Amino acid sequence: MPFTSEDLRDMATRYNVSIEPLQIVIFIPTLLIFALLRRGTKQDTSRGVLLLLGAEWAAVGLLFFLNVMGRVHWLGTVAGVMYLIAGIFYAGAASRSFPPHFHWRADNQSYLSFLVTAISVIGYPGFSWALGREYPAVMTYSLMPGSVALLSLGVCLSARPAPRLWLMAPAVLVALWSPLNVILWQVWEDVLLLPCALVAVAAWLIWRRKLTATPTKDTIRFDF
Repeated sequence: MPFTSEDLRDMATRYNVSIEPLQIVIFIPTLLIFALLRRGTKQDTSRGVLLLLGAEWAAVGLLFFLNVMGRVHWLGTVAGVMYLIAGIFYAGAASRSFPPHFHWRADNQSYLSFLVTAISVIGYPGFSWALGREYPAVMTYSLMPGSVALLSLGVCLSARPAPRLWLMAPAVLVALWSPLNVILWQVWEDVLLLPCALVAVAAWLIWRRKLTATPTKDTIRFDF
C-alpha cells in the first residue's frame, strides 16, 4: 500500500490542525446552500448552489489532497486533480443557460434529499466520534472527501423535476471507491457512502420513470 491507516490518520490530524478554524467557517456556505434549497425560486439560486458545491470540492482537492496527501504519495496528487476537476464540473453546470432547479418542498424527494444531506453534515463526522476518535484525528464535515460527496448527493436529489444522474456522477465515483478506503485504510466513516449512492441512483430511476410517464408539453426542456 502507498501508506498505512496510521499514516492516513496522521495526515488527517495535520490537515485539521493546518486549516483551523475552517472547520467552523465552512458551515457558513453550507447554511447558505440550505437557504437556497429552501428558497429555490429562481435560476440564480440554483447557480449559487452549484457554485458552492464546486468550491467545496475544489477546497478538498487543494487543501487535503494536494497540500497534505500529495506530499506523501502521488496518489494524493491524482485525487487532488480529480477533485479540482469536479469543482470545475459543478461550476460549469452553474454556467448553463438552464441550470437544474434545486428546491426543498414537502414531498418524498425533498425528505430523501434532506436525509442524505443530514448524514453528510451530522452522521459522517459523528461516526468518527462514535468510533472513539478525538479531534484533530477525526473526519470533519465538508472538509473531507467523503462528506463532500455525501453533501453533493443530498443536494442533487433535490433537483426538479427529478434528480440528474450526470450531476451525481462525481459523488457516485467517490462512493464506488469508498469500499477500498474501508478495506485498505480502515476509514470506517466511508461505509456510509455506497449505500447513500445506491439510494440516490435508485431515486433517480424512480423519479425519472414517473416523469417519463407524465404527459408534458413540447416546450418543456428537461435534460437527464
